Amino acid sequence: MRVHVVVIATSGNQRFIFASNKRRENVGASHLITRVEERWLDEALLAVTGSEERHRSITGHPVEIVTANAGGITALVREPEIGRELVTRITLQALREAPGLDVCGVVGEAVEWDGLGASALAKLIRQTRGMLPAAQMSRPGPQLRFPGVPIAARCLSSGLPAAQIVQSTSRERPEPRSAPSMAKLNAFPEALDRLADEMGMSGLGKQEAHRRLARVVDWLNNKAEWVAVVHADGNGMGRVFQEFSAIVEKLGHTTAEEYVRHLRDFSQGVDDCAAEALRRVVAAMKKPDGEGRRPFRLIAGEPALLPLVLGGDDLTVVCDGSIALPFAEQYLTEFARLARENKRVGGLLRQAERQGLGACAGVAIVKRHYPFHSAVGLAEELTKEAKAVKGALGQDHCALSFHVLYESAVAELSRLREETTLPDGTRLTAQPYVVGDVTKDPHGWARHRHWNDLLRRIAALTRTDEEDGRRVLSGAQAHDLRGGLFHGRGVADARYRLLADRLGRDADDLAGEGRSLFWKVEGQALTGLLDAMNATGFLPRPERTERTEQEQPA
Repeated sequence: MRVHVVVIATSGNQRFIFASNKRRENVGASHLITRVEERWLDEALLAVTGSEERHRSITGHPVEIVTANAGGITALVREPEIGRELVTRITLQALREAPGLDVCGVVGEAVEWDGLGASALAKLIRQTRGMLPAAQMSRPGPQLRFPGVPIAARCLSSGLPAAQIVQSTSRERPEPRSAPSMAKLNAFPEALDRLADEMGMSGLGKQEAHRRLARVVDWLNNKAEWVAVVHADGNGMGRVFQEFSAIVEKLGHTTAEEYVRHLRDFSQGVDDCAAEALRRVVAAMKKPDGEGRRPFRLIAGEPALLPLVLGGDDLTVVCDGSIALPFAEQYLTEFARLARENKRVGGLLRQAERQGLGACAGVAIVKRHYPFHSAVGLAEELTKEAKAVKGALGQDHCALSFHVLYESAVAELSRLREETTLPDGTRLTAQPYVVGDVTKDPHGWARHRHWNDLLRRIAALTRTDEEDGRRVLSGAQAHDLRGGLFHGRGVADARYRLLADRLGRDADDLAGEGRSLFWKVEGQALTGLLDAMNATGFLPRPERTERTEQEQPA
């Protein structure tokens, strides 16, 4: 028996979702992408095979779905015509229901299935996936599907030629909208069902869940002063998939059938870990603290956040700026713990003597009207910066980087970091910050740049006097310290020592090493003061964190 690998994938997903600053369109667009591996795939399987069953073995069924998540599908088919029909049906559905979404598929070369090994199948899947770029480049992109003519009005959301005049809500004026914008708006009601499930709101009932989520959407669209994009991504997932055949072979599973089963289980396990981590964090953010107070602002009883991308190890969330950093930290912690405990993920990797899975996140906090496609790009760059933790501590560790953008210009992380690097190479930021336990740190990479270190510095900046309630460190004093940073280490440390002599122990938590705001990692001087100042106001006020004896400044 001969089989073919079929790969179907979406591209430009972030652009498709965040091309508009309209939150209803963002929500609808994210839902349209999930239809690729959900409804459209089910309909295509039913039409081609007469059944929606996905996981029946290719030895007795014309199609077997290997993985289906994050807008992508990998399948095995016995006949190339079946593969081409799957691709045709799914891409046609995308054209009809999600104009502007880029979906492409390819059918690989035939291979003899009997006796096929795990490594050979893994190589065939990689080769077929490698055919996608050429197929994508061989036909016009989505933007060319909407040629403008002189008399056509322009969509105020996407800039494409308008298809009709609509009024999204009773508070908005009628305006021209393009076909992609209309498809996203039309998908919004159905998308709320998915959001309710992902955020653990199904028990509220459909009507109440929709009401709450609509309030959250309107808050983020019209009222929130600061809005954030949180992008999280698993560590080393690409390498794990590249070496997955070696992983299963180490366990004694060498056939293609065993490879497919383990790959599907692993992929589904990662999906489940990400989804469960999100639900747990959302539930935790709604709980009152020990004194009955709610540490996070809730809109209609829900945290002001919308998970717009949730598939595989990827998560992209739009949320109120005030909850972005605690959400990111809690999500990374939960994901790493769940991945470690999951038998199909952490258990499999431990059996194969591989490192477990951690994750990294980037948090871009911007003003509400800032172009969201730019905010998403910044969040992705911050995630890449946080990935430095893999090389320093291992892929089973977690870290996050963040930036609060006060300017309106398009932000590139390289420029932002250059602006906080002094001529002598001193960095005025200590990012990324490590989240969770650090098991081994032979070179001291994580020293003073753990999440708890950031919280301790924020506590020092926001601590108040018990008698009069005023801040121990005044705004003017903090501003003076901040200005000193840009004059060099000598000036900054001189100002800090003067302040420490006056405030005593209340200033100790700002120190790096000794009576200095700085410390060195691999010969480069860093400070966490500027990070703490930028994060103040975007984190709940923490309690005082005691230093261990080894951490006490000299």
